[in-house]
Amino acid sequence: MLLLVILAGLAFRMTSPEDRERYLGIALDRVRQLKAEAAETEVEQEFRESLRARTPHLIATPVLVAINVAVVAGMLFGAAAIGDPDTLMAWGASLGPRTTNGEWWRLVTSAFVHTGTWHLLVSVAILFQLGAVLERLVGRLAFFAVYVSAGVFVGLVNLSSSPLTVTTGASGAIFGLYGLAFASACWELLHQLREEASPQTPTETALAETETETANETEFETAQPWVPIPLRSMKRLGAGAAVFLVFSALNGYVHTAEWTGLVVGVACGLVLGRRVSREAPTTKWVAGAMAAAATIAIACAMPLANIANVKPEIVNVLNTEERTSAAYRAASDAFAKGFVTAEALARLADRSIVPELQAADARLKALKNVPQEQQALVADARDYLRLRSASWRARADAIRKTNPDPRGAPKPAADTHSRLQAEARFRSNQTALGNAEGAERAARDAFQRIKSAPLL
Repeated sequence: MLLLVILAGLAFRMTSPEDRERYLGIALDRVRQLKAEAAETEVEQEFRESLRARTPHLIATPVLVAINVAVVAGMLFGAAAIGDPDTLMAWGASLGPRTTNGEWWRLVTSAFVHTGTWHLLVSVAILFQLGAVLERLVGRLAFFAVYVSAGVFVGLVNLSSSPLTVTTGASGAIFGLYGLAFASACWELLHQLREEASPQTPTETALAETETETANETEFETAQPWVPIPLRSMKRLGAGAAVFLVFSALNGYVHTAEWTGLVVGVACGLVLGRRVSREAPTTKWVAGAMAAAATIAIACAMPLANIANVKPEIVNVLNTEERTSAAYRAASDAFAKGFVTAEALARLADRSIVPELQAADARLKALKNVPQEQQALVADARDYLRLRSASWRARADAIRKTNPDPRGAPKPAADTHSRLQAEARFRSNQTALGNAEGAERAARDAFQRIKSAPLL
């Protein structure tokens, strides 16, 4: 201490009055800054204590985290990769032809499906940060309901924009929570500005607030501590939101659907967050908001119902080609060995194979609400079936012409007229064979287009 005093005295004697005044100003500014930071810390401490007094224990946040972790854990222990579409579908992801044909529950379950472990870790961190503040402000029921509602609307937008893509709504659901937090913060700022602009004395202000609380006691919980949101807490939530947005954008999780989740959260926050610093919304208000959201969701889902599941029909076309071709090859080998007549072979082509192709075409024609991305594929499949049916008819005609029934064939003659008839028959037979081969090549080309098309 003595050494410090001596050094301070020497520094005081060696500096000019101007420097001493400047250094003193810097020290005073630093002291004021430290006092302001200490005051902010005290405000945050009071804020946290008020939150705990309102909601001592978090329930919705741990439940959401546990569900998300359990789903990802199940996918990790599965046989396929965690990001594989089949794995995602098995654990609740959404796909237009599946979701809109009796599996609407996927709109909810997709909000708990993640495409990777990093995606899960970031989501869990954000949920804990948001839940520590937001669940205690708006209540457990509102917190959970907004998460699910945002996920449902994200799923509906994905069904509309990308019906053939396996999608999840976890990021969109968290965007919804940020929307709820943003709307609640805006309400808080608005209340603070009104209080600052009000000419009432503190006693009058308190009396007006008491009268307002009494008038609204049927709408909000009244026996709760006042919880003003400190600016620093808002900044921390904003920093977390920025990190989550950057991560989501870099990993391809930010699309129109996710912004829809944000809008849903803001809309819910405008209804439920208008007095969260003073009272949490009651169950009646949360139920009313969720009923309105469910009504809108149902109205949006109705036009999306029964999206055609094209894949099994295209697979059926491919299997029909393989099955009928194999049957014809077996019959053709039997014909070559004399076990099957030409007429039986022709009947197989035009009376057995062609009806199968026509049945497959009828099933494609009956498809409704075919996604735009697959309309060209369905058109190619129907074109193939038409060409293939024509090729089988031409093949049956060629078989009959080149292999006439010997019982009805004319006896050979040596005159010129008979030779001309034989030559005409030969040319006709060759033409029939050429037509059959040409029709078959065209059908094969159409078949290759179908076979090479990407299918989900």
